[in-house]
Amino acid sequence: MQSTSPRHIVIGMAGHIDHGKTAIVRALTGVDTDRLKEEKERGMTTDLGFAFFGDDMTIIDVPGHEKFVRTMVAGVNTIDIAVLVVAADDGVMPQTREHLEILRLLNIPAGLIALNKIDLVERDWLDLVTADIRTVVAGTFLEKSPVVPVSTVTGEGISLLGETIHQHSQFVREREDKGVFRLPIDRVFTIKGFGTIVAGTVLSGSVKVDDTLELLPQGVSVRIRGIQVHDHAVGESRTGQRTALNLQGVEKEMVERGNVLCAPGFFRPTSMLDAHMLYLPSASKPLANRSRVHVHCGTSEVVARLVLLDQETLAPGSEGLVQLHFEQPVVADAGDRYVVRSYSPVHTIGGGCVLDAHPEKHRRFQDDVGQRLNRLMHGDPAQPVLEQLARHTSGLATTVDMARQTSIPVRACLVHLEELLRRGSALRFGTDLWCAASTMRATRQHILETLTRFHHEQPLRTGMLPSELHSHIKPALDRKLFDTACVALVQDGEVTRKNERLAVKDYQPVLSPEQQSAAQAIKRLLLINPLMPPGREELLAKMGKDGEKVLTLMIETGEVVLLEDPPASRDKPEICSTTPCAL
Repeated sequence: MQSTSPRHIVIGMAGHIDHGKTAIVRALTGVDTDRLKEEKERGMTTDLGFAFFGDDMTIIDVPGHEKFVRTMVAGVNTIDIAVLVVAADDGVMPQTREHLEILRLLNIPAGLIALNKIDLVERDWLDLVTADIRTVVAGTFLEKSPVVPVSTVTGEGISLLGETIHQHSQFVREREDKGVFRLPIDRVFTIKGFGTIVAGTVLSGSVKVDDTLELLPQGVSVRIRGIQVHDHAVGESRTGQRTALNLQGVEKEMVERGNVLCAPGFFRPTSMLDAHMLYLPSASKPLANRSRVHVHCGTSEVVARLVLLDQETLAPGSEGLVQLHFEQPVVADAGDRYVVRSYSPVHTIGGGCVLDAHPEKHRRFQDDVGQRLNRLMHGDPAQPVLEQLARHTSGLATTVDMARQTSIPVRACLVHLEELLRRGSALRFGTDLWCAASTMRATRQHILETLTRFHHEQPLRTGMLPSELHSHIKPALDRKLFDTACVALVQDGEVTRKNERLAVKDYQPVLSPEQQSAAQAIKRLLLINPLMPPGREELLAKMGKDGEKVLTLMIETGEVVLLEDPPASRDKPEICSTTPCAL
C-alpha cells in the first residue's frame, strides 16, 4: 500500500569551497553539518552532511573542494531542489561551474541561487557578481531562478532564503516510484548496542521494520531491525525520504558507500550499461573510443571503459550512445542518471541517462543497436519489458520473471505485458506464460528449418517424433516453448502430424523403383507365414542395401507393425504386415 504521508523533499547545497554552504545550512536549521573532527579542524566539508529543515525536508551539504567532487556527486544524485551557493567576494569559481554542470547532468529539476557573504562587498560589486551569475546559469535549469542575497554573519536574507526554498518545494514534481524498494548507501557507521547503520535516500518503494532486503553487489541478505527518518524512529520509510536503517546480518566492514539495499530478486549487479551521454562543451578535446573514465552512478564511483557505439569520437558539446564497461560491478536501473569524470587529471566531462542496465556486449556502428537504444531513450514504458522478454529466446516467462528482470512491480509489469499483447508484440499462453512475438517467429522458423534439413538427410522418413525433433534443435529450447510452437505450426497448416510424427507441410517420401521393389518383397515375406512372421534381422538379410530404410518407412506409415513383445522363443522382435490375408 502506498503511503499517504506528505511528499518528502531533498535539498542539496552545492558550490565552490569556502563559499559558505555549511554556514547557510546552520543558519537555516541550527545544525552544524561539519560533523567530522577533520572537517572542524580544516574548516571545510569533506563528507556529506545532513540537516532537517521542517518536517518534510532534508538538506544535504556537499563538499566544495575539487578533491571531494566524487562525494558531492553521491550527495546530489537524489535531490529535488538545488541551492547553488556563490560567495559575493569571490564570485563564480571553478567548482561553482563544475557543480552546476553536475547538477545539469543529473537532471536536477529545480533550484535557486544563494549569494552569500554580502556583508563583505559594496552594492556595485554585488550587482556585478549577480550579473556574472546570470551569465553562467543562462541556458540551464537555474536560468530563471531567483538570486537571494544572504549573510550568515548578519543574518540578512536568511529568512527570505528559507521562504524561497519553501515556495520552490510546492512545485517539485513527484519522484517516480517504481514500487520496488531501492536505497543507494552514502553513509555507513555503527552505534553501540545497535550495530551496523546505513543511510541514504529511498529512490523507490518502501521498507518496514523486520523486512528482509538484499545488499548488493555482495548479494547478502539482511534484516531491518530499525528505521529512522528525521531522527525519529518509524515503522516505515518510503520514496524520497532520507533514511537510516539498522541492519542485522552484516558487519560494518562488509558495507561501503556505493552499495545498494533493495528488495530481494529485483536488481542484479552489472558489469556493463547502455546509456545516452552528453559530452560537455567545456571539454578540452574530443573523447576517444574506449577512454578510461570515472563513472558516478547512484552513490558509487567506478572506473570504466567508455565505448562509443555510434561515433568515431565524441566532440565537445555533442551527444551519443555509449556502452560502459566497468572494472567493478555496479547496481543501476534504466532511467538512472550518471556523471562521467576524466581518468587523469580528474574533472567532470559528461554524463547522461542509463538506457539498459543489463545489455549484451555490442559491436560498434550497428544500426539495430542504435534503433533499439533510441526506442528506449524516447520513453515507451512498455519497451523495457519487451526488450527483456525478447531475450527469452529459449523459453517462456511468467509475469513475476519479467517483473524481477526489469525491476518493475508485478502489477505494473502485467499492465505492460497486456499492452504488448494488444500491440501484437507479445504472446500469452495459458494464464501466465509469455514470449515476445519475435521469439515465437524465430522458434517456428527454427523448427521448420530443422524438419526441412531432416527431410533432406533422411528422405525415406515420414517425419520426426516431437522428442526427436526437440533434441535436434540447438541451442536447446524450453519444452513448453517448443510444444507451443509445434501446436501453432500444426494449427496454421505449416506442419503436419501423422502417426505422432511431425513433417513439413505436403512432404511425402518418394521411393525409387529399386526401393519400391524392396517394399513389395518385404510384404511378400511377411505374408508367407503371417502367424509366424520373421524377425527384423532375418527379414533384412534378404533385402538389399536400402532394405532397412524401406522397412523403417513402412513401419512409420503403418504398413508394417513391429511387434514389441515377441514370444519367449524369439530373441529378436517379430515384424508382421498389416495387409489382410486369407486363412
